[in-house]
Amino acid sequence: MASNKSLFWKNCMTFGAIAGFAIIIVYLILYFLNFQKNYFSEIIIYIVLISIIVIGTKQYKNTVLSGNISYGKALGTGTVISLFASIIVAFYMFIFLKFIDTDSIAKILSAMEDNMYQQGLPENQIDVSIEMAKKFTTPFTITIGTVLTYTFLGFLFSLITSAFLKKKSNGFNAAMAEIEKEKTEEENK
Repeated sequence: MASNKSLFWKNCMTFGAIAGFAIIIVYLILYFLNFQKNYFSEIIIYIVLISIIVIGTKQYKNTVLSGNISYGKALGTGTVISLFASIIVAFYMFIFLKFIDTDSIAKILSAMEDNMYQQGLPENQIDVSIEMAKKFTTPFTITIGTVLTYTFLGFLFSLITSAFLKKKSNGFNAAMAEIEKEKTEEENK
């Protein structure tokens, strides 16, 4: 019988991979539809991430914890799912920016420059800002930022979803459910 800890990691990796690949698919669809990064695309990605956090946490709660999960465990599960998803999305972003659409960073910097001109900033301030942005806008820094951003967002989303997913266990019922589970596993051997 696998321990709860190994089942926790397996569940988080599985749902993290599902979330990561789902987000990549959304990115690809939006890219091929020529949607620039906007609020609509971000909302779709957040909905995908939140949905998979909820599904993954419920799966862990129902299959491993006999339907009982504390707020802390639900929060941890959602955050770790987001961590694994962020690693997969970051890997995709690195490959995409470094090898597939190498002009993306130049487009981002150009849009930043246009935005600064529209705000009426002085030319020398725009030049300094763009030079600074060039130092921090590389495939590697975007990859690191992707991991940190998605993990943090997953943590925030999990703070909220965990409040709805937690279920206090009745000590006696939880113990009886665990005994029944072990008994069923022994009979299946």
